[in-house]
Amino acid sequence: MENGKIRIAIPNKGVLCQPALEMLKKAGFAALDSPQDTLCARCEDERVEYLFVRAQDVPRYVDSGAACAGITGSDMLEETGSSARRVLDLGFGRCEIALAVPEASEIKSVESLEGKRIATKLPATARKYLKMSGVKAEILELSGATEIAPAASLAEAVIDHVQTGRTLRANRLRKVATISESSAFLVMSGKKCLESEEEIVQELCLLLEGVNKAKRLKYLVLNAPSDKALQKILRVLPSMESPTLMRLAKEGEWAVQTVIEARQLPSVVRKVKLAGGKDMLVMPLEKVIL
Repeated sequence: MENGKIRIAIPNKGVLCQPALEMLKKAGFAALDSPQDTLCARCEDERVEYLFVRAQDVPRYVDSGAACAGITGSDMLEETGSSARRVLDLGFGRCEIALAVPEASEIKSVESLEGKRIATKLPATARKYLKMSGVKAEILELSGATEIAPAASLAEAVIDHVQTGRTLRANRLRKVATISESSAFLVMSGKKCLESEEEIVQELCLLLEGVNKAKRLKYLVLNAPSDKALQKILRVLPSMESPTLMRLAKEGEWAVQTVIEARQLPSVVRKVKLAGGKDMLVMPLEKVIL
């Protein structure tokens, strides 16, 4: 902790940057400066400041104590051999680390790559995978655009991130094997932290978890025109615990409020309507803290 603030390292660009900034904003920890403008940013919460660094460097900042916590992909934790604690899976940045070869290649398995060349941005992950597979191959470390390596006759295969598979198809590559899966995590130093630092990170974790829960839920408000209709509605209406009921000014009518899974919404709306429910409002939630 420096100047009474804890430092949190977050990606300054790439696929994790904007989702991380948006999620922190919803949690009440918005960055007040852009990664395009500064490397050290103010936070909406005055106890925190952000360090904008590359996603692959976040583990080093956290492990060294330069940052108390950080946001990065689990693939970067594995690649760097980080000892950082995985505090919370943030639910974005999901992808696979995959082995791929040209569509026309005769290679069908990792064993067929004995003595061949593999291009990758993840050399440590690649070496570990080859060692576990009992295969000796040459690793060519590239900083980006690994998918073009086979077409340029630089390598016979690649080990890289795969999200939708669109980039593989565009470069006429096919997946041979999935090595691992990755997603973005809130991480914290594996070393003993100050109690005040631990408290702030746990508070952030609780709010980020609340943001994640809210993505899957909807707030449903409706009116029941009579006691009889209310009982029918309650029989078909799911809720987190129990719906909130309030008598309306009009005699015999009730207001019903509840939180339901977003995926249940179409079915629930239909059943509630058939049960006599009316004047339904469906609203998004910002955070859900249980």
